[in-house]
Amino acid sequence: MAEVVKVLFLTYAKVEAAREREAYLAVARGDVAKLPYVQGVYLIFGEHDIVVIHEAPSLREAVQTAVKLRNIPGIIDTQTEVCMDIEEVFG
Repeated sequence: MAEVVKVLFLTYAKVEAAREREAYLAVARGDVAKLPYVQGVYLIFGEHDIVVIHEAPSLREAVQTAVKLRNIPGIIDTQTEVCMDIEEVFG
């Protein structure tokens, strides 16, 4: 049986300035935060405005989380990064 490597995803989102409050609350209180693989939703400062930290058993589920985030009114851009534990990959 093949060893399963845990994969963590960071999905960053930019928020339209005129819809900040609406978008932030929709992410924090809505469907995205309640998805089964979502570990946290955070307000961040920098190039992006929100980060959603999530694990998923496959790329398909990770993409579904990013799509749900992207479909929230006021979200104008997303970027997802794939993170893998160094020890699990190379250990």
